Amino acid sequence: MDEKLAVVYRYFQLLENFSVDAAEFAGIFHPNIIQTEYPNQMSNDIKQRNFDIILESMATTRLILKSQHYSVLKAIENGNTLVVEAKWTGEIGVDAGKFRRGQVMKAFICSIIEFRDGKIYRQRNYDCYEHQ
Repeated sequence: MDEKLAVVYRYFQLLENFSVDAAEFAGIFHPNIIQTEYPNQMSNDIKQRNFDIILESMATTRLILKSQHYSVLKAIENGNTLVVEAKWTGEIGVDAGKFRRGQVMKAFICSIIEFRDGKIYRQRNYDCYEHQ
């Protein structure tokens, strides 16, 4: 589990730094990665992203958020799968829609991450945001 968890910690670090560096993500993402985000308070739709769309999403995220932080609460390994329970905190950086600059958001996340060749191959996120 240590190797898989180290990849997840690196992933969260890249997200916290709002990285859009394809080479950095290539170090942790399998070339055929598919990330699935299930409906939550922020989106009513199931969203699937490949490598390129994940990077595009990060570019948008860094325009909206001032900061974000992930705390791993628990991780359970089963074969090539790591289930990660985490807490996310983000500070809004701009007024956008119902969000206001300085507003702090929190979410509890369950992320099921499948690995292939030591990299993240599939990720399914179940995000539960606190009410604002």
